Amino acid sequence: MAKKTVMLLALLVVTSFAAAAQDVPKPKPEDHVPAVTPLRVQVVFSEFDGEKKVSNLPYSFTVNADERRARPGSQIRNGARFPVATGKEQITYMDIGTNVDCSATQQEDGRFKLQLTVERSSILPDAASGTNTPAVRQFRAEVNPVLKDGQTAEVIVSPDPLSGHSYHVSVTLNVIK
Repeated sequence: MAKKTVMLLALLVVTSFAAAAQDVPKPKPEDHVPAVTPLRVQVVFSEFDGEKKVSNLPYSFTVNADERRARPGSQIRNGARFPVATGKEQITYMDIGTNVDCSATQQEDGRFKLQLTVERSSILPDAASGTNTPAVRQFRAEVNPVLKDGQTAEVIVSPDPLSGHSYHVSVTLNVIK
């Protein structure tokens, strides 16, 4: 009887392992994680006074098109900290300059959707603010252009309410091979 019990237990253990092995889900084709595609992105801030280009600031960086995560991607922080008086003998600092945040995902048709946030701030001359304290010009935009390899698109055109100048932001995308 002991032999029969041992044999029965052994058979039960073997069938349990076989059943458990069959229950392991096999990866589905849609579970396949797509490859990361490295991109070179160029963001150009241009300022125009009428038809005349006043400034042109290009920023170039790499970002990976990755379906697994849409953020954080790539970030640029370029500028200076400007002292601002907040009271008698009290100073705080304000960031002045350019910030660019970008992430990318590849679309089914081979194009790439960028999640792009751009910020520019600059100090206006004293005369523009009408006081002895300089004013700070601020520009911020979030856009989601869909671009193919080698494409450039002007994604933002915005007038400055103080100067009347217009700001243009264009984006160029290239797949790194």
